[in-house]
This record gives sequence, C-alpha cells and structure tokens, in this order.
Amino acid sequence: MDRMEMEVQTRPSLTKGELNQIRREDKVPAVLYGRGDDNFSVVVDGRTLRQVLMTGGGNVLLDLKVKSKGKKTRQETVMFRDIQRDILYQDRILHVDFIRISMTDKIEVPVYLNFVGDPAGVEEGGVLSLVTREVEVKCLPGDIPEQFDIDISALNIGDSITAEALVFEDDIEMITPPDTTLAQVLAPMAEEELEPAIEEELEEGEEGAEDEEPAEETEEES
Repeated sequence: MDRMEMEVQTRPSLTKGELNQIRREDKVPAVLYGRGDDNFSVVVDGRTLRQVLMTGGGNVLLDLKVKSKGKKTRQETVMFRDIQRDILYQDRILHVDFIRISMTDKIEVPVYLNFVGDPAGVEEGGVLSLVTREVEVKCLPGDIPEQFDIDISALNIGDSITAEALVFEDDIEMITPPDTTLAQVLAPMAEEELEPAIEEELEEGEEGAEDEEPAEETEEES
C-alpha cells in the first residue's frame, strides 16, 4: 500500500460563490474529520490531488500536513473517505472527505478486483459478465492490498467465481458475503430462442391492428 504526503490549508466557512471561485483556481475544498478530534475545513491543490489519486488510487495512505495561519503545521494520518466528482467531467474533483485513521486499528475498505485471462467459455461462444469490480475487506491500514488478481481463464459456459474463492493473509478479513458472485460466463441466447419471441411480438401487433376500426368508417356511421 502506497503512503504519500500532501499539504492542505485550513479555510473558514465559504459561500457557494467563494467555493466556486477557488475551484476555478484549481483548488478543491475538503473536510478532515474522525477519531473524536476536531473537524477541519481545508483546501487542497487540485493538481497535487490528481497526481496522488493517479499514483496511489483511492486507498492510498496520506500523511496530511495541515497548515493554518499563525499556527504550527500539524500532521494527520488519513485516507480518502469520499471523492465527489463533476458528473460530466470525471477528472474535475469538486470535494473530498478525509478521515483520520490509526495504523494499529483495522478498518473496512473496498479493494479493486483485477480479472486476468480469457475464459474458455468465451471462446466457445459464451458471454463474460463481470458482476462486481471490488470486494470489501477489513485489515490494518498498512496491510490494505492494492488489488486482488483473479484468474478467470478456466471458466466454462455456466461457470462462475464467488468471493469465497479469494485467498487472504491471516490478518485480512473478508466483509463481502462469500457467496457473492464476482464473475460468470453466460450461455449465448440461441437463434431458435429468439425467433419465437419475435414471431409472438409480430402476432400480437397484427391482432391489435385488426381490433382497431379505421377513423373514416367511424365518422361515416355517425
């Protein structure tokens, strides 16, 4: 697990207009909280934040240097709790939540799943379905895996892999239910299954058309 440093600057409460202004300056408003200590509103340099996320991902450990005017710089060990992005522009970060952590206390975190290999069933015409891309585990912050590699090359049509197939070290606990499906290879829908469904839809459409009386005839009768 990567551990990085980042500087933030405390800030007072800002209006919506002031928040939009600092975003235009490529700065990101954020909040630091947790472990029964005071909450802090801070500002992060946008470029630095993007570099950290690109290098370490969402589970990176951060030694946050909190700077305040007239006060001594304090250091907090934190992780990302929430990252709010622009709906249209995902590389634009609108707000971040940092949560304090202890290196000696276990925490629950999501870990990315990296599926490796080409399933045998896909070569036979099956369809690969990746049901979930992460699992939840509980461990010490220093033991958080960067990702779990899962070999799916042996999956035939109808086969699946569940969370119980993952093997962890003794100090990592699985939170995701073991019967949770991670990936599966589905059978393709055969042409003979598609044709009856299409014919049935056409027949229903024709019956509906026969039941309707032309508008011209209705007017003549009246």
